[in-house]
Amino acid sequence: MSPPLYDVILTDQIAPGYDRQAVVAALVRLLGQDERQIADLIQSGNQTIKSNVDARTGQEYIRSLAHTGAICRLVPGRHPATPVAADGNPQTASDATDLNIRVISPRPQPADVAFAPIQANRITPAPGGIDVNRIDTPPIAYDAIALLAAYEDHEAEKIYVLIFQNGAQRPYQCDANRIVFNDFPDTKATSVIASLRLFFQMVARHHPALRVDPPTAGFLVGRPPAILEMDRVKYTTMLGKTLAALTAKPVV
Repeated sequence: MSPPLYDVILTDQIAPGYDRQAVVAALVRLLGQDERQIADLIQSGNQTIKSNVDARTGQEYIRSLAHTGAICRLVPGRHPATPVAADGNPQTASDATDLNIRVISPRPQPADVAFAPIQANRITPAPGGIDVNRIDTPPIAYDAIALLAAYEDHEAEKIYVLIFQNGAQRPYQCDANRIVFNDFPDTKATSVIASLRLFFQMVARHHPALRVDPPTAGFLVGRPPAILEMDRVKYTTMLGKTLAALTAKPVV
């Protein structure tokens, strides 16, 4: 099987301590484009500057750009491998695109330990939901799941799941290998990634208003899990604060 490919995305963010004009000048020298083009790319944000590279090449590209003060991220490329269904046959896009999920777009936030993830021992079924198998946590109903996210920790070579619960700031985090796919209906496939995709789709069918972040939305329709390029707590802070803003009651 071919390795997953990724795109290098230039954001509209500048690293702390860097001057925007100096960043533009450095990128002009590095990328060989004119100043107006680079300025427009940064101003627009989320622009692809390198397409369909393997994870290692993408990370090297990001490290090179980091020296200029530009902030980039790695997202799954546009030519993913065909996902596999539970029976081992190719899975059609309609299996996922028909799901009624809500995609949220978190904005950068300073890391806040109040949103630091809690480690789940494993994930097993519970009546009407899931169990994260912690003595301090009762089973979580499907409709109490505020958001699901999946990402790859490239250094640890693991895929992780984040589960945000309604009314709680800290999400649960679980290694995808610790999800007991065999015990959930129609979620066991020929690989952990394919099984995880089916697991997410199963939760979404039980929870018609399920929220996901943009990389996870791509994962649901066949892309590989996105590689997390920032501090984990910073990322969960972004997601948690975005959820809090969406669910806050309006002031009357």
